[in-house]
Amino acid sequence: MHMFEAVVVRKHKSNYPNPVSFVAGDALLVGERDSEYLGWVRVTDKRGDVGWAPLKYIELNGDGTGGVAIKFYSAKELDVEPGERLTVKYEHCQWCWVEHETKGAGWVPIECLENA
Repeated sequence: MHMFEAVVVRKHKSNYPNPVSFVAGDALLVGERDSEYLGWVRVTDKRGDVGWAPLKYIELNGDGTGGVAIKFYSAKELDVEPGERLTVKYEHCQWCWVEHETKGAGWVPIECLENA
């Protein structure tokens, strides 16, 4: 997906003050699949932080309760307000990795955005 500019149409505030993150090779505990946003799975990282991650970033073990990260990931979400302008870097399973001019980068649900 190519980058594009978007405007926030609905407020988003993260519920995860300690976002899960991992790098390739990290061992992860794997929990339930997200029923609202398909393609996401609850994981516990090596620090013990729990959050949602893209299932395609994890090579699952035989029983699916654990796995190994195959690429870098951060679950950092961005708190945004209506009217703010963002650059969408990429979209994954109804969430967008965005950059804000002063707030930095993070995930925002796609339903909070519209093309600018």
